[in-house]
Amino acid sequence: MCNRYENHGSVTQLRAIVRAINRTLRTTPATDNLAPLDNVYPDQNAPILRNAANGSLELTMARWGFPPIPGQKAPITNIRHLKSKWWSQVNREWIVAREYRCLVPFTAFAEPVINSKWFLVPGHEVACFAGVWRSWRGERLAEQPGQKRRVREERDWSLYSFLTTEANDVVRPVHEKAMPVILIDPAEQTEWLEGGEASLHLQRPLPNEMLVIRSRPP
Repeated sequence: MCNRYENHGSVTQLRAIVRAINRTLRTTPATDNLAPLDNVYPDQNAPILRNAANGSLELTMARWGFPPIPGQKAPITNIRHLKSKWWSQVNREWIVAREYRCLVPFTAFAEPVINSKWFLVPGHEVACFAGVWRSWRGERLAEQPGQKRRVREERDWSLYSFLTTEANDVVRPVHEKAMPVILIDPAEQTEWLEGGEASLHLQRPLPNEMLVIRSRPP
């Protein structure tokens, strides 16, 4: 949990989130007018909010999933065990450094199964996962103009992933092992974006009362 989410957040809604943390928002040609995303799956593009050089946040498209661990094929979509050698030593920079921190906007999340239960944050049309991003050159599935089939191509990519943590009481009956780290408080969003070891304390489940199962399908 989770390898499926939706994002119906508009640029206007994301600007409001950015204003609440006293930052300004820059967009790219691909994010000037966001289309609703009913289903975001691993190895697909979605918008993220990442630190820009001048103190603003940039709304840009990135591919979901860090490069796979050697010997494996699946991209790393969820980051959980921060004390493991893989994250605390080999890939520590991506987890701690300010320049690689980001927020991943979403409106609901689920597991990629039939008849999924969708979780959302009541009172927040758009919330954010605690994300990290990085640049990478390698082979990933790439969309082909005018075709539904994707082909593996070597490119320069912007990749993102986000933290997960133990499941709270709302998520546990559906997925007992984990849930995404969700940030809705502007102070916590600011702390996460600033980077540093101390901010890793934010890897914790959302309180039970702040998460509900959507009563109707998307």
